[in-house]
Amino acid sequence: MTRLARIIRHVPDARATADFYARAFGLTEKLALGEDYIAMETGDTVLGFARQGFFERETGLHIGSPHGDSSQEIALEVPNVAAAHARAMGEGALEVLAPVDKPWGQTISYLRDLDGALVQLCSPIGGLAAPLYLEDLSPGQLFRAGPLTLTAQEIMDYAQRYDPQPFHTDPVAAAEHPLFRGLAASGWHTAALTMRMVVGAIGHLAGGIVGAGGELQWPRPTRPGDELRVEIEVLEVVPSRSRPDRGSAVVRITTLNQASEAVQVFTPRMVVPRRPS
Repeated sequence: MTRLARIIRHVPDARATADFYARAFGLTEKLALGEDYIAMETGDTVLGFARQGFFERETGLHIGSPHGDSSQEIALEVPNVAAAHARAMGEGALEVLAPVDKPWGQTISYLRDLDGALVQLCSPIGGLAAPLYLEDLSPGQLFRAGPLTLTAQEIMDYAQRYDPQPFHTDPVAAAEHPLFRGLAASGWHTAALTMRMVVGAIGHLAGGIVGAGGELQWPRPTRPGDELRVEIEVLEVVPSRSRPDRGSAVVRITTLNQASEAVQVFTPRMVVPRRPS
């Protein structure tokens, strides 16, 4: 039977790319031929990086630029997609698609590596994202989700039901308001949309997302047409002294618009179970 032995990407700097995959995705080095070729351990199939000059010297052929090729992807199966995605972005990977649960029973996300190659992170088929316990969280860890786009009609519909003030329900009255100068979403609407994205990012926290209070700020209004996304940064992780089965994590949840301006900043303390022994 023919067996797929290796996948090789030809890149400008094999060492830099291999080091990035080690930091970002936790791969270990299996073989190195100086700076010309580095093979990474990925199970039955090796992922290799060859310096373009090495390929040309050995074959006499010229290979094109590795940048911007969307017709191929490298798929890496990981036990926890959200955690692996956050780690990779912390090492400089560019987000293409935040982690999402698919109906066939798999969590996936997409990133681009330092050379622009498309990388898919995926959970095993039939296994959604593994639960995140307190031990899986650490200060500086970053999770992302979004975007969601908000329309004027959605702003007015929400406000009619839950915050019926003219600057949320009437564009004409909102335009005359001395502070808003135009239709603005209720802060509670922004909070609700934020919560939807937070569930998408860390909804697999063991025990769910359970808050124990926090500080909520709205630095600027959310407007019709805004494209919102969230960044969740872990600030503090503390095991409980009195309840050994749990602890708490303080996170900063920043909701950003398309201009990367904060429209909401929420800093809650969450109750998070510890991993069962």
